[in-house]
Amino acid sequence: MQRDLNQLGQKEFDLLIVGGGIYGATAAREAALAGLSVALIEKNDFASGTSGNSLKIVHGGLRYLQHADLKRMRESIAERRVLLRIAPHLVHPLPCVMPTYGHAIKGPEVMRIAMLMNDVLSADRNLGADPGHTLPMGRVISRQRFLDLVPHVEKQRLNGGAVWYDATMYNSERLALAFVRSAVEQGAVAANHLAAEEFLLQEGRVMGVRARDGIGGGTVEIRARMTLTCAGPWINDLFARLGERRPSEQPFSTALNLVVKRRLSEAYAFGVNSKREFKDKDALIKKGSRLLFVVPWRDYTMIGTDHRPWQGTAGEYRVSEADIVSFLREVNEAMPGADIRREEVTFFYGGLLPMAGVNPGSGDVSITKHFRIHDHEQEQGVSGLLSILSVKYTTARGVAEAAVRAVGRKLGKKIDGKAGRKRHVWGGDVGDFAGFLAVQQAERPEPVSEVQMEQLARNYGTGVGEVFKAGGGEREWLRPVAGQERVLCAEVLHAVRHEMALTLADVVLRRTELGSGEYPGDEAAADAAAIMAAELGWDAQRIQRELADLKRLYQPA
Repeated sequence: MQRDLNQLGQKEFDLLIVGGGIYGATAAREAALAGLSVALIEKNDFASGTSGNSLKIVHGGLRYLQHADLKRMRESIAERRVLLRIAPHLVHPLPCVMPTYGHAIKGPEVMRIAMLMNDVLSADRNLGADPGHTLPMGRVISRQRFLDLVPHVEKQRLNGGAVWYDATMYNSERLALAFVRSAVEQGAVAANHLAAEEFLLQEGRVMGVRARDGIGGGTVEIRARMTLTCAGPWINDLFARLGERRPSEQPFSTALNLVVKRRLSEAYAFGVNSKREFKDKDALIKKGSRLLFVVPWRDYTMIGTDHRPWQGTAGEYRVSEADIVSFLREVNEAMPGADIRREEVTFFYGGLLPMAGVNPGSGDVSITKHFRIHDHEQEQGVSGLLSILSVKYTTARGVAEAAVRAVGRKLGKKIDGKAGRKRHVWGGDVGDFAGFLAVQQAERPEPVSEVQMEQLARNYGTGVGEVFKAGGGEREWLRPVAGQERVLCAEVLHAVRHEMALTLADVVLRRTELGSGEYPGDEAAADAAAIMAAELGWDAQRIQRELADLKRLYQPA
């Protein structure tokens, strides 16, 4: 996968997608599989914005029972099944548990009914799954069994727990990248660090965009019969360029997740209720408090999500120290005995999500619950332009499928759109993952360790051979990056040569495991930068700038 801006300016595409998060990435793949000529551009790096802010959960929408939103729940169940099938190296089953208290709404009797309803509504959840990726039925467990799994909860009136199964993404950034790579394999042209500056308008019709190269400077005009914006919180900035025909501004909420260098549960994700009152006007069952979710991930625990109304632009948002301290206080209040110290929070993920409104009495944020595909010809009289506005990572592929069908109708092309439900993403054709991993371990080259081989298999799937080939088979490239144990130098080289990594942050945060949980250390950052510098021709000044930019990402405002 190469970044070639000349290809973008040489022809008119059927579809131009602006925004390379998970929605843009899945839309590019769906459109390319449907036979459309596709261009995909992203102003920063793929999955570097809100799509990089994830609790790594692929969930079937169990909590939507609270709203009796069975349609949304079925959408989530279907897309969870698809992701387990098409990306089995990156998406794996995850057991989850919720404490039960008393004998009312939060009691085991009600939760047993909820588990049964979940199993009935997801009766088809294991269709097409390999043996290692099936999701068992839910159940209610005893108080002692729950405490064995999750000791850090409020114990007063605790009488058990409810267990169900969802899925987790080993690497959400690489999952988005796998969709981009799949699109490129089907003929799409993709480019990161290429920002749409203005729409190309002709008699009220969008004919494409003029984009600025964030790496080399200069601009390129990209022409397309249809343009689909998947810009997330940058959508307001983009639509301001439509002048009088721009849509009304979409309000956004902040979304903060914390990464803690400690496993609060060895295997189970779990929910705990915040001590702070929460009012959800749409809920049929009023629980009275906000649910916090705690997820084991690699050597860490992820905790989320804190929402606050946001008044500025997308480019102005940064997580502050006050945000982290305030949310951490709420987390510790909800989990007596966990006593998470500030220094244990090794990283934080912040993004902006579309907001439906704010409760005027409590100040609680209501996140947009249903996706919208905007047809700007119908809404503002601007033809040639559609937009996706949505929230969930889980259902992004399904939303993209619907958006591509809408594009097909505009182009006068009948699009089936079902290929994306069955075709593996790049690296995903592993069959039974456990068997695949066993073969990779048996055939791993010296001096690669079992731990290194496992992370390679999970991140790259069948593409692991491409990583090994990046260094021409030379043993030197199979050493770990300095100061690290898991990530190989070959991965950094591969990211530059085959995955469009153009900044140090691209490699450290989104192509490898070097820094997704915490700052990798000066030694590792310098080693990775040196490899990139040799490939990309960076001088000493550029290397220092990249190192400083990377370190800044780990420091709150």
